[in-house]
Amino acid sequence: MMDRNAVVGEVYRDLDEMGLVSDEELCLQDINYHLDYLEEAILNSSPELFSDYVLWADVLLKNLGLPEECLRGSLKSIERAIMKLADDEVADKASEYISGALKILETSHPSSGYLGDHPLRELAEEYLRLVLNTEAREARELIISSLESGIRVEDIYLQVFEPVQHEIGRLWQTNQISVAHEHYATSVTQSIMSELYPYIYSASERRNLKLVAACVNNELHEIGIRMVSDFFEMNGWESIYLGANTPPEDFSGIVSDLKPDLVALSATMTFNVSHVRHIIELLNELEDRPPVMVGGYPFNVDIKLWKKVGADLHAADASGAVKVAEEFLDI
Repeated sequence: MMDRNAVVGEVYRDLDEMGLVSDEELCLQDINYHLDYLEEAILNSSPELFSDYVLWADVLLKNLGLPEECLRGSLKSIERAIMKLADDEVADKASEYISGALKILETSHPSSGYLGDHPLRELAEEYLRLVLNTEAREARELIISSLESGIRVEDIYLQVFEPVQHEIGRLWQTNQISVAHEHYATSVTQSIMSELYPYIYSASERRNLKLVAACVNNELHEIGIRMVSDFFEMNGWESIYLGANTPPEDFSGIVSDLKPDLVALSATMTFNVSHVRHIIELLNELEDRPPVMVGGYPFNVDIKLWKKVGADLHAADASGAVKVAEEFLDI
């Protein structure tokens, strides 16, 4: 697509001349990060993916105390470098996507909370407080006691775990918590989820249906697809959840061996969308390929992206995944 090293070098020299380089390593890291998202957006013919990333980066960098010109200057410099070094088709597309993102940057895009207004908001707020205070035992006891009081595990997933995870991501983006806090909170939620299987398995009668689910290779954000897998279990399916960062060939192999009724793939980071496409291409080589459902943040940003990667269906969230799948399978 382009000579990445040449583009990075050109952009770095340009930013250095403009006085926008305060830390060489961080500057090079940011340039490569911008290019990761730009390349993936171009590969998938999706300007929405790049614009969404730029809005996210703008909030992040502002809350780190960096001037607006850092992001805008980097994007303009990347555009100039690609126009100079890439072939015409890539250069034109990159210029279109960058120009569109820069225009969107001029709009207001404040970061708002995710806990929302729902029946379990107070429970979600208390759970968030506990995990941010590193009170794992108390967080676990809060969830278990809520289930024992009659709250459904589905509602714990949808109205506590899911919005709290989104809110933790927002707090990190706005520089209110550290990466360590984010990792700890995620780890606590995963640990508690692993204790909930007695509630999950007892939620419905077993059916002769099988799901194989996983995050694609290079993807470590697994809570979303794990929730999807658990929702299928709650609806009587047998869910084989393979976890995060699943190697493509191994995934294809186990699908061939198990012959599930449905495959579910997840990518949360935009630069992992190409891995979704690659796995689907491998699955297409199977003699009897099952339908493939995809999900994750990029597929909600660009609502046509699931078709572009060759999937059969898409679910926006865990609660809708079972319904979408069973309607597709006509069961």
